[in-house]
Amino acid sequence: MNKNKAYLILQAVVCVALAALLAVSAVSICREGMARRALDPLESIYTPQIVARRLAAIAPLFFAGLGLLIAGLALGIRDEGGEKPVRGAYFARAAGQPVRPKNKRAIQAVILALAAALIVAGVLNGSARDVLYKAITICTECVGLG
Repeated sequence: MNKNKAYLILQAVVCVALAALLAVSAVSICREGMARRALDPLESIYTPQIVARRLAAIAPLFFAGLGLLIAGLALGIRDEGGEKPVRGAYFARAAGQPVRPKNKRAIQAVILALAAALIVAGVLNGSARDVLYKAITICTECVGLG
């Protein structure tokens, strides 16, 4: 295995680990906040102190990944064997018509269903109420009532 491939694998592992830790932190922050909200319904789920504490635990891995990125850019390491994007796939003309993926409707339906599911999940966990409360607070402060 050459140095470039080992570097790219290490960078990918750090990136995946960082994404996993961020996801786990987000879930734990939400669970902790929901437990506090069960005791006090006006309590905020996300507080700056809790978020800062969780991000501080992940910061070393983030900076390691950033250092790997800078080192790779400085050394000119590139993934020459990786898949290259097809240029102009959506705009290529075939008999005057744009070429489109055959499953475009299915992709759109999946994205729409996923968006609807996430909106429903946000409403059910109380996020819509938080957003409305913050919007009202901002509006009343801007007008000078708050």
